[in-house]
Amino acid sequence: MQQNKKYRMVGLFVIVGLASLLGIVLSNIGQKFTSDDDFVVMYFEESIQGLSVGSSVMLQGVEIGQVKKIKLVANLAEGSFLAPVYVAFDKRKLSAKNKDLKVSNQQLFQNLIDKGLRAELTSSNLLTGQLMIALVMDPEQPIVLKGDGKYHEIPTTLSAFAKFSKDLNKIPLHESLTQLGNVLVDLDEHLPTILSNTAQITQKLDTMLDKRSGEFSKTMQNINTTMEEISKASRSIKNLTDYLERHPEAILRGKEK
Repeated sequence: MQQNKKYRMVGLFVIVGLASLLGIVLSNIGQKFTSDDDFVVMYFEESIQGLSVGSSVMLQGVEIGQVKKIKLVANLAEGSFLAPVYVAFDKRKLSAKNKDLKVSNQQLFQNLIDKGLRAELTSSNLLTGQLMIALVMDPEQPIVLKGDGKYHEIPTTLSAFAKFSKDLNKIPLHESLTQLGNVLVDLDEHLPTILSNTAQITQKLDTMLDKRSGEFSKTMQNINTTMEEISKASRSIKNLTDYLERHPEAILRGKEK
C-alpha cells in the first residue's frame, strides 16, 4: 500500500514536471509564432539608453505591447545613427470602438497614425533611468517614415528631454559668454572712474543739502504756521455752521447779543 503511494507521488511529480516543460515549450513556440511580420517598427534618432528588450509600450497609461528587438543603423553619408525598435502588441488590449466594424491591428494603427499617433521615449523609472515608449496623439507632428516599408511603422517624435537639448543647442552660448566677458572687462577698466564720480556727486549732494537745510527749516515752519491758520479758520467755519443750524433765523436778523 505504501509502495503504491510512492508510485503515485512520483507520478504526480512527473506530471507536474511534464506540464511545466510543456508550458515552456508552448511559450517558446508562441514567441516563434510572433514572426517579424507581426512587428511594428519605430525609428528613434535620439539616444535610447535605458530602453531594452521587454520595455513597455504604453497608450493612455495602458501597457499594450513590449519591445522585442533593438537595432542600430549607421548612415555613413550623414554620419548619423538610427535606432529601429521592433515592438509586438497585445491584440487583445486594443480594439476599435465600433464592434460591427472588423478592423485589423495594422488598419487600426494606420487610422490612428493619420489622426496624429506618434511614439516617443519617456522615463519609466527616474531612479534607474529605465525608459519606455509612450504612444501619444500629436497631430501637429508631421508623418515622417524612415523605414523601407518592410514593417508597419509608427512615426516618432523627440522626447521632452531631447527637445530641450535641441533648443539649448540653438542658443549661442559661446557668443553670449564672450560678450559678457567684454562687458566685465570694460566695467573693470572704468570702475575706478565711476566710483570717483559717484563719490564726488555724493559729496556735492551732501553739501547742497547742508546749505539748504536752513531754508528747508524755515519753509517747514511757514508751512506749519499756515496749516495752523487753516485749522483755526476751519474751526471758525464749523462753529458758524453749527450756530446757523440751531438758529437759521440769524441769517435774517443777525446774531443776538
